[in-house]
Amino acid sequence: MCVLDVVFNYIFIYVLDMGVRGAALGTGLAELVTALLMLYFLLVRSEMLSLKGHRGSFRLKSDTVKTAFKIGAPMGLQHVLMGGAYVVSTIIVAPLGTVAIAANSLAITVESLCYMPGYGLAEAATTLVGQSIGAGQRLLTRSFAYMSVVLGMIVMTFMGVLMWIFAPELMSVMSPVEEIIAQGAQVLRIEAWAEPMFAAAIVSNGVFIGAADTLKPAAMSLLSMWCVRLSLAALLARDYGLPGVWTAMAIELTFRGLLFLWRLFRGNWQGKSVGEKITV
Repeated sequence: MCVLDVVFNYIFIYVLDMGVRGAALGTGLAELVTALLMLYFLLVRSEMLSLKGHRGSFRLKSDTVKTAFKIGAPMGLQHVLMGGAYVVSTIIVAPLGTVAIAANSLAITVESLCYMPGYGLAEAATTLVGQSIGAGQRLLTRSFAYMSVVLGMIVMTFMGVLMWIFAPELMSVMSPVEEIIAQGAQVLRIEAWAEPMFAAAIVSNGVFIGAADTLKPAAMSLLSMWCVRLSLAALLARDYGLPGVWTAMAIELTFRGLLFLWRLFRGNWQGKSVGEKITV
């Protein structure tokens, strides 16, 4: 999808000279093509999940739908409210001026280089923890959870160090404007200090999803985002501008990471369904 996004954006923006509309069309088309390919592999090519060659019915059952809703609804609500929080965050930044808006947007793009490995490890943790719980392996579940979180924190700490060192160079790739580069580098170096705890929050959340524990982590994320980040950002933006907003972000991510680590080590996320090793 990322490769198609680049190719389609180039074609629509520069070859067909469609500007911003071309960027939207290119991205949308890349997502559409990828979605169709994934549906093909899911429904046709997958040996375990394809609709052909298996006994039984694919009609919906009430207990299955209830379970899916119980797991998925908190995550869906979390994404909606977190999206709203990002809109509010942009509203807080907007009065700071066009340079601050540009620096904020480009710095977020650069920071994604740090946290994308964390999301990859979180997806792996979801799979490993889910399989271990399905096998009734309590100790293995806990080991995979701790190992994934520690590995995520190590990787994102390393990425944070690189981001702190090369912040001006990374921003100069995104913009030639010196003021944008200076502000962007400053806020990236503030954010770099929060990367270890940000990793803890990301990967721990993946662990909880694998254990079908989504309600409380979603509530924790929303509480942290709306009550800590946005309130602090609104307060600090008045006196410290964009660095104040990113300081609030770094504080909130650290707070969220500590919350998730606390829940991870308490062990309640494993649930009652996880027993000791099953002997057949």
